[in-house]
Amino acid sequence: MAKALTDLRMTVAEFGRWHDGTDTRHELVRGRVVAMAPPSGRHAEISNNIHLALNRQLRRPCRAIFGAGVARSLDDDECRIPDVFVTCGPTPPQAFLDPRLVVEVSSPTTERDDRTAKLDFYKSLPSVEAVLLVAQDRRLVQLHARVGRRWTASDHAGNASVPLAGLGIALNLDEVYEGLDLSLGNGD
Repeated sequence: MAKALTDLRMTVAEFGRWHDGTDTRHELVRGRVVAMAPPSGRHAEISNNIHLALNRQLRRPCRAIFGAGVARSLDDDECRIPDVFVTCGPTPPQAFLDPRLVVEVSSPTTERDDRTAKLDFYKSLPSVEAVLLVAQDRRLVQLHARVGRRWTASDHAGNASVPLAGLGIALNLDEVYEGLDLSLGNGD
């Protein structure tokens, strides 16, 4: 995980009003502001493919969003910026409190945090029905789905489709990885 920029602690509401004067993206992790590394080209392409594929299938008021934060509440001390998420609620002035699906495109430098702290945080959001962890070096998507009070995990590879039952749609891996040559090595 990246190092906190300051020892100053803040809430999600305070974080929503804070700006460091740069174009750097930040997350709020346990009350501390943490800088995010810019995504690689492959990471950005996969995120864009997922955003487009989801929006092609979703019907308003549901829609795929990127670049915004999700949180449990404005009084909380954590606000994460997923690569893509789906919400069916109104657009808030600060963080979205009602994501239904969260997508993280993992890279070698973020995979450990994506599979531990971020995944745990996303699962703690009461509105989240599913979390997708998407590999960028091979055609593999791991689906974590809420079933009642517990979570299941399943891998989807090759030409598979990932069923997103709560939204009544599926995400096809051909769309996720469209235009990418995965033989060109790892991305970040």
